[in-house]
Amino acid sequence: MGSFFSQIKVNESLIRDAPIPVATLNSKCEFLSSSRMFLKEHGITNENIIDKNFFDVLPSFPPTFKETLDRCLLGNSCQNEGKKYLLQDGRNIWLKWKINPWTKEDGSVGGLVVVLENITDNKNIDELVKEAQEVARTGGWQLNLLTYKAQWTKMVNIIHEMPLDYVPQTFDECFIHFKEGRHRDLILKATHEAIENGTPWDEEVIMITGTGKELWIRTKGRAEFVDGKCVRIYGICQDIDPYKRPQLAYREAAEKLKSAISASNVGTWEYDLNTGHTIWDDINFELHDIDKENYTGSLYRNWKNSLHPEDIKRVHNEVVSYYNGNGSGVLEYRVLLPNDNIRNIKASVTILTGPKNNKFRALGICQDITNEKNTEIKLKKFAEITGEQNNSLTNFAHMVSHDLRSHSTNLSVLTSLIEDEKDPEERKQILEMLKSATNSLNSTVYNLNEVVQSTDTNIQSKLTQINILKAITTVQNNISTLFQDKKGMCVLDVDPDYFVYVVPAYLDSVLLNLFTNSLKYCAATRSPIIKICTTLIDKKVQLTFEDNGKGIDMAKFGKNIFGMNKTFHRNKDARGVGLYITKNQIEAMGGTITVTSEVNVGTKFTINFQTI
Repeated sequence: MGSFFSQIKVNESLIRDAPIPVATLNSKCEFLSSSRMFLKEHGITNENIIDKNFFDVLPSFPPTFKETLDRCLLGNSCQNEGKKYLLQDGRNIWLKWKINPWTKEDGSVGGLVVVLENITDNKNIDELVKEAQEVARTGGWQLNLLTYKAQWTKMVNIIHEMPLDYVPQTFDECFIHFKEGRHRDLILKATHEAIENGTPWDEEVIMITGTGKELWIRTKGRAEFVDGKCVRIYGICQDIDPYKRPQLAYREAAEKLKSAISASNVGTWEYDLNTGHTIWDDINFELHDIDKENYTGSLYRNWKNSLHPEDIKRVHNEVVSYYNGNGSGVLEYRVLLPNDNIRNIKASVTILTGPKNNKFRALGICQDITNEKNTEIKLKKFAEITGEQNNSLTNFAHMVSHDLRSHSTNLSVLTSLIEDEKDPEERKQILEMLKSATNSLNSTVYNLNEVVQSTDTNIQSKLTQINILKAITTVQNNISTLFQDKKGMCVLDVDPDYFVYVVPAYLDSVLLNLFTNSLKYCAATRSPIIKICTTLIDKKVQLTFEDNGKGIDMAKFGKNIFGMNKTFHRNKDARGVGLYITKNQIEAMGGTITVTSEVNVGTKFTINFQTI
């Protein structure tokens, strides 16, 4: 039998065409032959490598690989399914080999037969897959239905928190890790459907780990059939607990928010500022009384048409202002419903901007605040009524104090006169005056009682026709003693046919206040003269009440002349409420009052009364 070396020479062509990366070396590690697959596997472009040293042909190979070759040259066969080497340039290389020594005729080692694969790419992919599995916490599994032997990758055991060498021993044991109840039932059903019908599954369920912890996993599986019979099921298992629980929490919060929004009747919307595309929820359609299924044209135009005509321009301006960076983004408007009913809406707008600060979308909510608005209006009206009533009570209190004091003064003077008077005729005349004053007091009290029974909200219903001349002379007679005391005179130019539309008590109070003021603040150097005239202007009776008294410095006191507690002279009994009451009473009856005055010349009041 010839030497192996001679056989190699004979079979050189056979080796060259071998479908594996194989080469033969002599004892000096020089190439005797190689397969084309060997050259291709190791990127050797020069096919003429015979008699060249292994490391000269493959200079990038790790020098430590020479130790393996040397060990085999001692007559030892060796193989390795994959070993990682670090190259001088920093790269990694994975080599897989099977090396056998060949011998000469004398039995000595003549060289090596080397089957050598560069499995770096495959190993790199394996490492990427392994790393991806670790990052994604995904493992693979399979169950042979012919032998019922299961196989799991290590990641499956890690996810299950089981020992790394654990493998289920029976078919049923594969399913005991799923939480009992609907989760386990779901996987059992999916498995049976896969075995029976070949239906794949992809489910998210809870499993119980080896430490007793509940864990959300995603499990995918499919079946393999041979001759119509399922022989294997296989798939993956992924730990999704880190994001599944937040997802469930988010869904729960979203459902609660949705329920809260539905309960509060709040509508949501969004508007694309570039395309004009608009999205509304159902509540928003209801709030604006727009038929979701049958409206035509753009939703924005339908919204605009639903607004109250008086609000369209204002709302547009507020929206534009907010878009330009001004305003709060909160606006209120009215929606015009059928039968001219009104719904009040409060809308809040937020504008979203992109990376380049470009505005691209508007989001908002709308809420029905009709009840709140109606309540606000009622409260405001109630506050106004309360204020008016308070003013009315204050007015009434001052009026009672002012009017009754005048009567009491008149009665007091008359009673003093009757006590001192001895002449029967004079006493008789004073008694007539006292009787007249008493009747006048009774009339005043009656009129004041009428005021008590009315409020400012129904005062118009208390207005009645009064002859203005009769009212003036009645008040003048009531304070006749004051006229006598001041030596005053009253000049009347009043049409006896003029009637005014007033509250009798208010008119008496106004006239009484004007008379007493003119007499009280008369000039010290002349007797008081009061001139009262009437005329008809624009179907209203205009009464002028003019005196020649001290007068008022209008430049100094003009703006406060009708104010509460405002006095303009040093009289000790001046209280500053008379003109305030007078103005309120005249305006309550629908009239007006103005004043002109000059110091040491006199004062003139001009009053306009309603007529029928």
